[in-house]
Amino acid sequence: MLESVEIENFRCIRHARLEFDPRATAVFGENAAGKTSVLEAIFFLSAGRSFRTTSREHLLAQGADFFRIVARGQTESGSVTLGAEWRDGSTHLRFGGRPVRSSSEMAAALPLQVIDPGVHRVIEEGSSLRRRLLDWGVFHVKHEFMPAWRRYQRALEQRNAALRSGSSLRDAMVWDVELASAGTVVGRARGEYLDVLRPYFEEISRELFTEAVDFEYWPGWSAEYSLGEALQAAGGRDAKVRFTSVGAHRADLRFKLAGLSARNRVSRGEQKMLAMAFILAQIRCLSGVGGARTTLLLDDPAAELGG
Repeated sequence: MLESVEIENFRCIRHARLEFDPRATAVFGENAAGKTSVLEAIFFLSAGRSFRTTSREHLLAQGADFFRIVARGQTESGSVTLGAEWRDGSTHLRFGGRPVRSSSEMAAALPLQVIDPGVHRVIEEGSSLRRRLLDWGVFHVKHEFMPAWRRYQRALEQRNAALRSGSSLRDAMVWDVELASAGTVVGRARGEYLDVLRPYFEEISRELFTEAVDFEYWPGWSAEYSLGEALQAAGGRDAKVRFTSVGAHRADLRFKLAGLSARNRVSRGEQKMLAMAFILAQIRCLSGVGGARTTLLLDDPAAELGG
């Protein structure tokens, strides 16, 4: 739970320190005063990235050569200080006064979700946003997920590198055993998490919609095959397109409203409500399974509630 944050040289914020109420805190001010930048800085501290841009240079205040965010919060083990600094093209993270190499440790200590005016993109755009949102919950609930995901990513990078280099298909398929082993764990963790999450999603959806709402999970390969079999069957095609076309990195969540696909078939307001229902369900689920208390960042609530 977040208690305070200090921000330096982040976007339009030269220096700011904020204390937070344990229940809820509202940040208000004129347009372009930096309200969203405060939320963005807090999000960066937890996720190691922005929810608005992929460029860290765009987060730097004009004329500054670094930005820094330092926060204090309560975790299961007590009060802790977290810090993030970007300087000379590199991000440096600190947890409890010691440097950390991975943002996953920060994310575990400070679970965050954000609902911003672009939340409809979760439904409207490609599967990568839905996977990222799904994996936030899997990471916090299924402890076997992150080690398997890292193994999977390493094997996938090696397999794709072999495919891009024009090496023989046999060289690429050397990685299939590791890819299938790790990817199966990732897929199973996602599926088990969604089974736990579904009742929370259904409960919140009933509060927001008069029509039936549902989601389907596709693991990234046909259920008729194991992942190892799917990789073998796709080998020839992968050699032609020079990337791995099946696997956990292709997984997707498919939302439905009144039996129809929600992507490109429902209004933007309904897309927003669906995405918000899923996010709120994840927060409620994490609390329900005894996880850490989640901080929800709500950017421009009037716009969100207005649909």
